[in-house]
Amino acid sequence: MSVPHPGGDPNANLYAQLKRDVPDRVPQITAVEYVPDDIEAKQLRAIFDPARLDPPTGSDFPELTVKWYRQDPNDWFRVNYTDPNTGFHAGWHQDEDHPALGQAHFQYSAADTENRWGITFEHETPSLILWEIVETLLEEVHPKYNAVGTNSSR
Repeated sequence: MSVPHPGGDPNANLYAQLKRDVPDRVPQITAVEYVPDDIEAKQLRAIFDPARLDPPTGSDFPELTVKWYRQDPNDWFRVNYTDPNTGFHAGWHQDEDHPALGQAHFQYSAADTENRWGITFEHETPSLILWEIVETLLEEVHPKYNAVGTNSSR
């Protein structure tokens, strides 16, 4: 069960900035939308073109969802990637679900394997943290956990 976020409503202006600064600039992402809609904007959803991912995993469109709450002293966020072609899921979370792992953690599930560990971010600005996550996803996580015959251990 997930620990609820301690902040208030998501900041629609923050989502507009995140959208403009990160997913709108990533060539592998073909669409970005506010969920449930532009007015409520409780999260962002970015759709990947599966043909632009390396390695390709199938014809269905992987998604990245971003849910972010600004608060002091640390923001609460969840950035989750799911690939319907493989069932692979990866999440970068800064929440209170796993306090033993520290302020933030990475988790994944692939086939019959799952794991999680604490992480730190180089930056503190939401857009730069999201850039870090997307770069890690595209350069390290997706290739490692979606390569044919790869062992999904850390």
